[in-house]
Order: sequence, then C-alpha cells, then structure tokens
Amino acid sequence: MATLVLALAGAAVMALWLTGGLASSPSRAARVPAAGRGPLSVAAGAQAQAAAWIAGQVSGNAIVACYPGMCAALQEQGVAAGRLMPLRSAAASPRGAGVLVTSPSAGGQLAVRYAPALIASFGSGGNRVEVRAVEPGGAPAYRAALRADLAARRSAGSQLLRNPHIRFTGPGPAQLQAGQVDARLLATLASLASQYSFRVTAFGDAAPGAPVLFRQVAITGIGRGLAAALAMVRAQNPPYLPAHVAVAGQTGLSIEFAAPSPLGLLSPVLDANSPRPAAGGGFPLGRAQIR
Repeated sequence: MATLVLALAGAAVMALWLTGGLASSPSRAARVPAAGRGPLSVAAGAQAQAAAWIAGQVSGNAIVACYPGMCAALQEQGVAAGRLMPLRSAAASPRGAGVLVTSPSAGGQLAVRYAPALIASFGSGGNRVEVRAVEPGGAPAYRAALRADLAARRSAGSQLLRNPHIRFTGPGPAQLQAGQVDARLLATLASLASQYSFRVTAFGDAAPGAPVLFRQVAITGIGRGLAAALAMVRAQNPPYLPAHVAVAGQTGLSIEFAAPSPLGLLSPVLDANSPRPAAGGGFPLGRAQIR
C-alpha cells in the first residue's frame, strides 16, 4: 500500500482556519487578569487580558503590530520592545508582523486588508480587543490557502485514524476528520507513531473569543520509551518545535504549539518508497509518515 507522506513546507503562511464550534481547554493563557469596573478600567482590563494571552500563547518569534497603548500593555506583560511594531496612525501597515492587535473601531480596515484570521478576542463592544494573524496577501490569499490547508488536514487526519499505532478517544476522531487539528500536531503524532504506540486522550486549545484549530494534545501509553519520545519532540526544528512539551503522568506527554497556527505546512504525497524516520531521531528534514 502506498504511504502518505506529509511534506512539510519550510515557509508557512501565518494564518488560522476559522470555523465555528471548536472547544477550548485550560492552558497557561487562561491565567490572565480580570477586567475591572467602569469604562476606563474595562478597556484597560481587555488590553491587559490580551497582552497576557499574547505573552503566554503567541510564538516568541512573532512580531506584534499594535497601537501605542496596546504596545505599552504588551511591554508590561514582558513582551520585548524589539518584537513590537507600533502603528502610529490608522493608515499604518502591519506588513512584516505576524500578529496584529487592534479593535474593530480602530483598525477595521487593517484587519480586512492584512489580517482576516481572528485568533483571540477580549472584551466587547467598543472595548473589544482583537488578536489577528497577519496575511500580507490579504483575504483572497488567505481564503485560497485556507481551502488547500483544510483539505490537507482532513486527509492527514483520516490517515492517522487508520494508523494501528495510535488510538483516539472521545471527540478526537471527529475532530481529525473535520480538519480541526493544527498541522504541526498532525506531523508530531505521525512522527511519534513511527516509533511508538500510544493513545490520544484529548485535543485542546486556549483561544478566548475565537474558534481556532486545536494546537494542544495529551497522549498516554508510551511506557518505557517515554524519555526518548520526549527528547524526539524537543529535538524538532521550527515550526515543528512545540512551545511547551512535558511528561504527563507515568506514560504520557502534553504537547502545545504556539499561536498562530500556520497554513500550508501539509502537502499529501503518495510515496511508496519513502524511508522511515531513524530511531529516536525525529522525522528527517521535517518529514513524517502516516501508515
């Protein structure tokens, strides 16, 4: 039988698949400050919540475009000034940034033109703060990448469900078939399954106010190979290096990737002669097999 290889592109479009009805699970981003009372404190609270979420969940390599007040809130949460791109006017361009932080009133046109993918939101009404993934090509390029990526994720998810080395519980199978799982997680599971047998107990994410891809996974049942599996995941290169990976219990791992979830990483290719990954070495050159 031919083997489906996930050929993982070196450069990814920083955008997210937006669809309704995805669940969230607690993570480090859940520990954000609560908004205070009164108009001013509500606005400041939404900014503080957004800044804390970005500091805990957005990739540390991502440049963040923000208006001056939001930039100050981000610095208060420990985001380095060198990662910030201040937008000094409503017409300023966020080109070159990976993430845009704005509000519907302050940056609606910027969002439509450069950042069509909502990845988190805080507050409501005039105090709403939106965190969006920047796509320099705008909405048309995003929609085209989204269609192709969704098809690839569905195909890869269906292949993982047929992999005899992985068992899925709860809503996991339906989430895979619907293409709701981050491509980096799909590649990681495929790589681990080339060396170990295990059970996926849950996919999750922590993205307030936005339906996004699942970029967290909990697995168990690895057993005596746990230390080697942990080292294998930690040895990957970006964008396949998780933001957080740790031992969970005696036989499991907890793996989490940073936001935003990139599109364009998966390209299903039928290749019957593709080599299996070397033992303990991860998937060579970013390639993972699904049998």
